[in-house]
Amino acid sequence: MGENGMSLAARFPSELGTATTSVPYRAGGVSGTDLYLKPDRLHQVFAADLPESTTRLMAVTQRPAATTAFSEKAKAAAWRHLPSWFLVAKQDKTINPDQERFEAKRAGSHTVEIDSSHVAMTSHPEAVTDLVLQAATAAASDPPALPATGSTHDARTEAALTGIAAASLVAGSGAVLLSRRLRRSTP
Repeated sequence: MGENGMSLAARFPSELGTATTSVPYRAGGVSGTDLYLKPDRLHQVFAADLPESTTRLMAVTQRPAATTAFSEKAKAAAWRHLPSWFLVAKQDKTINPDQERFEAKRAGSHTVEIDSSHVAMTSHPEAVTDLVLQAATAAASDPPALPATGSTHDARTEAALTGIAAASLVAGSGAVLLSRRLRRSTP
């Protein structure tokens, strides 16, 4: 708690800083800065294990990330009370794999390492799906004990939301796998 993405990235530098462009914005009386990946750096830093044709499309269709996403401090850490699973992308140049390992170890996560860029969910959907299914199966067979805070109603609500989140992850992973298989089988 009390950390943010920038403080962790300072401890574990990556190539992300060389691959972004800052764009200030002002909308509805609110101002800030958005970050975009530079199109000529996206393949190398973000998605090196995808075809360049795919990363060119990613470059022109990307959505920005607000700098506040990296500077806001975490107020709570679910991993302190709930089991977690972590995928370390060993070829990630966006987030240093040593940072990923540090976060996984500190959280006591069930960890899998694969040779992937930052976009493992796209380049290695089977490995990501397997990890999500491990987490969902473990959560279904041995529901985690919730912290002793709040009312019973809150605990039941949190447990229900955890189940919904796990089901959503499984469904999303299944959709990714299905779409990849359908693309491969289409002449």
